[in-house]
Amino acid sequence: MIKWIQSVCFICIGLNIAAQAATVLPLTPKELQQMQVTWAQLQPQRDRLSASYPAEVMMPPAQTRVVTAAQSGLITQLKVSVGDTVKQGQVIGQLSSPDLINLQSRFLQAETQTRLHAQALERDLALFKDGIIAQRRLQETQSAYDTSSALLNEQRQTLSLAGMPAAHIQQLARNRVLQSGMALTAPISGQVMMQHQQVGARVDIATPILTISHSKPLWLMIQVPVEVARTLTPGMIVRLPAQQLQAKIETILKQLNPQNQSIQVRASIYQGSEQLALGQIIDVTFLSASETVQGQRFSLPRAAVARQGPQAVVFMRTPRGVAVVPVNVLDEQQGQLTIEGALDRNSWIAMQGVAALKGHWHGLGAHAGKE
Repeated sequence: MIKWIQSVCFICIGLNIAAQAATVLPLTPKELQQMQVTWAQLQPQRDRLSASYPAEVMMPPAQTRVVTAAQSGLITQLKVSVGDTVKQGQVIGQLSSPDLINLQSRFLQAETQTRLHAQALERDLALFKDGIIAQRRLQETQSAYDTSSALLNEQRQTLSLAGMPAAHIQQLARNRVLQSGMALTAPISGQVMMQHQQVGARVDIATPILTISHSKPLWLMIQVPVEVARTLTPGMIVRLPAQQLQAKIETILKQLNPQNQSIQVRASIYQGSEQLALGQIIDVTFLSASETVQGQRFSLPRAAVARQGPQAVVFMRTPRGVAVVPVNVLDEQQGQLTIEGALDRNSWIAMQGVAALKGHWHGLGAHAGKE
């Protein structure tokens, strides 16, 4: 009995819509101009948006670096603070370190010994060639040179690990002038996210000083129901309606959250990521290609669609006047409607003056024409 009543209702609604579809307002171009009606051609909507789901904005771990103290010492200068943008290799601070002076002194001692042993080796090679010294003497000199050369490479590597650039090490070997401090440089280009130490702080080796992150791309960690996750695939588009941005699905995690029975979907956003804040919770929708069923889907501004009770209609320009065409509203995103009805891409729809057309339609009543 209930199914029969529903069938009758659907038939009645269908007849009502068909009657409305035949309504034509016999308006002249001059009357339409007075009503300030403007027209636009329909734009097909090939895509369909899903429901909204919450997503958290996160920074990919590979895009974060921590600037640490290469040696124990005193922070004498910080040239940047939280929020500043830096470039890779930029000097962002200075660290004064007594340990660095000791390392430089050992390097110079090793460099001097290596230079002396090199001279001795050169001299003994000449003497051995002339038969003045024995081969054993040459071997001992060669061994001393090799040992001092290995020690020099070790000290050079230690200075490099302590944060001294190769150019400064070469300058030290040439000028033999000790430096009391070292420069802190940015390991990557990005934004300073955290400042762990203040100027004047004494720090130990490997103490974090600044954290720098590069914000392109950012991750969106989206919580979706299991049944929705099954319909998603990597590469699908994710829309951020409020921000008018889009991201792309990278991976779908296989681990189920036992608290809310959801699955995490990770998407990456490149363009416009600077508009988002880490930890921000936003609403997103998934965009997938949809097949056309029973006519085309079109995108229209909300103002172009009028309502007659529960039924939505648009006003289409025809040679005989303005046709009142019923449509189904499938989706609404940021004031833009996705509709479906007896329309095609060649249809011209009223975009402005819709209220005047609706008023004329209601006032005309039985005098309206039928197609």
